[in-house]
Amino acid sequence: MLIWLLSDYDHRKHLAFKSLLGRFSSAFPETRAEFSVKSRRSMWESLFAHLRDPKRNPMADVVEIPQNWTELFSRLGMLSELASEVGPLEQRRYPDFILKELCRHDESRAWSAPWWLEAPALFYRPQAVRGGVDAPAEQLATWEGFRAALDKVRAPSRRGNFRALSVPGSSGSVSVSDVLPRMWGRRGGLFSDDFNRATFNRDETIGGVEDWLELAVSGKIELFSADRFENGPRPAEDCAFMISSRKLPGAARAGLRMLPYPGYPSGGGLALVYNLAVSSSSRGHAAASAFVSWAMEPRNASYFAESFGVFPCLRTVFEDRLREEREAEVYRRLFSAPELMPNIMVYPTAELLLERALWNLSLKIARRDYDREDLLRELIMAQGEADYLLSLY
Repeated sequence: MLIWLLSDYDHRKHLAFKSLLGRFSSAFPETRAEFSVKSRRSMWESLFAHLRDPKRNPMADVVEIPQNWTELFSRLGMLSELASEVGPLEQRRYPDFILKELCRHDESRAWSAPWWLEAPALFYRPQAVRGGVDAPAEQLATWEGFRAALDKVRAPSRRGNFRALSVPGSSGSVSVSDVLPRMWGRRGGLFSDDFNRATFNRDETIGGVEDWLELAVSGKIELFSADRFENGPRPAEDCAFMISSRKLPGAARAGLRMLPYPGYPSGGGLALVYNLAVSSSSRGHAAASAFVSWAMEPRNASYFAESFGVFPCLRTVFEDRLREEREAEVYRRLFSAPELMPNIMVYPTAELLLERALWNLSLKIARRDYDREDLLRELIMAQGEADYLLSLY
């Protein structure tokens, strides 16, 4: 049995999965299991290579995918239906906000099993903002307040040598997961509410992207720098603010405090969910389904998620983790009504279009050759391609 695992900036995920797979092999000695790691892009390319030529490009038995890839690849006939084979799916033992997207089109069937999730939040160091931010919970609740706080932290008259902002785990450029919370906070997005037309050029969408690009243009974050390629999220000693979708190791010891992502009136935000799927072409379907079921058992789901600072999707374990968290109140707000990337056929490709645009814009910013017209031009081209995609479905 071969498993394709998504790569991660935190090496602890791969170590935890290696340990998890070792425990599975001990429990199921008749099943020989191995895994390989693929980036998000190479995973996408491998799946489509299999679709084009299954014999030359065999697909792994089990695949880790972003939850919102499920609809696309199930409609392409590449995933097995799992609701009848994985207990938590059959019994719907996941939070409602996860099931809402997973079972958007058919409440009785499911083509992947929710495994773990994360949600971007704001961490800050009280001593770094003292004198500039008197009431953090109120002032940092809005993007304008957060943006003003970044200027105060960096002001030459301020004592100390704190950098303003760190965003660990990035590929170096501004990414879709960076800008989506701002787009949605402004009530923008990639598509209209009925998904009948692309809205890349909507003012709220452009504004959300521009909010993040401005951080890079003004030097609040440095693109393609060393701290954008960390081995895992850690509270940098010289950083006043961090935006991280995961728990930060040693956050309490370092004196970091946590708040919801700035700019959401409800205090919620974006939730990123990752699932396990079984290939419809798997010759070891029974073993693959058995692994997914085993990985969803409370002890195994809890161990894996805890290993690299994320949350398990299984409802009982998820709720237990919420109760145990030092910042439980903030996490409850984040997960009270989070927004997930829509699980519809066209959305994953639209994300790739936006990711390509953001990469091009990030390069221009890094080369000090960026102009707002570049943003408008990239989004116009992305919108045209997204509208064409919609016409095909």
